[in-house]
Amino acid sequence: MWEVARELADLLHASRFTTIVPFTKYDALQQALLDGTIDAAWGPPLICARVEAAGGTVALRGVRGGQVTYRSALLARGADQFDITTLSAGAFRPRAVWVDSWSMAGYLLPRARLRAAGIDLAAGLLTERTLGSYAACLEAVNAYEADLCASFVGPRTIDQIWGGKAARLKVIALTDEIPNDGIVFSPVLARDRVVELLAQLHGVLASHQAHAVFAQQLHVDGFERPPRDTYAPLLAMI
Repeated sequence: MWEVARELADLLHASRFTTIVPFTKYDALQQALLDGTIDAAWGPPLICARVEAAGGTVALRGVRGGQVTYRSALLARGADQFDITTLSAGAFRPRAVWVDSWSMAGYLLPRARLRAAGIDLAAGLLTERTLGSYAACLEAVNAYEADLCASFVGPRTIDQIWGGKAARLKVIALTDEIPNDGIVFSPVLARDRVVELLAQLHGVLASHQAHAVFAQQLHVDGFERPPRDTYAPLLAMI
């Protein structure tokens, strides 16, 4: 994996991206894009939405399984009787577990879906916890330590994604679709610099080998140019 990461960095340098900066926290990455500390980044949909809303450009978005969008599925144990209707009626208050506050499919989208169903989260959920990963959330529900969690879904079904971890779970609701992760340019960039960076990206991705390295590192099958203002509307959803 380190060798592939090194190859990706070499390709970026060859494409005249002079400095490659790793970020471990999404809030720091978002701020660096917004203030122009960095020119471009591979970011999750939430960061793409906020940067686009501030005037930035989402240059490319990932394609997975032929799809450029995904959604979230709210999950409960198959034997449990509650659903969105009973939750909105206040008949049962589940214990919810989420991934983290930056996760679209594991936190923001499912909570927005509950609110859209008329559920007051403070009153309708008994507890809310973040566990740091999808797997941990599914395991908590399977172990009766929680009653409700969420997972991303796209080209693959819940069973295909999680295998045995999902065997005892059922989908009680799906959210609207949102665009996949993308390469986003800072709103501080001048227009001619945006054009230059786009040309550099398309140039490097024209190579089959370079395309394969980028796709492997970013966990996608390929890339496409999204229409303008594809991401900013996400902010109204959440």
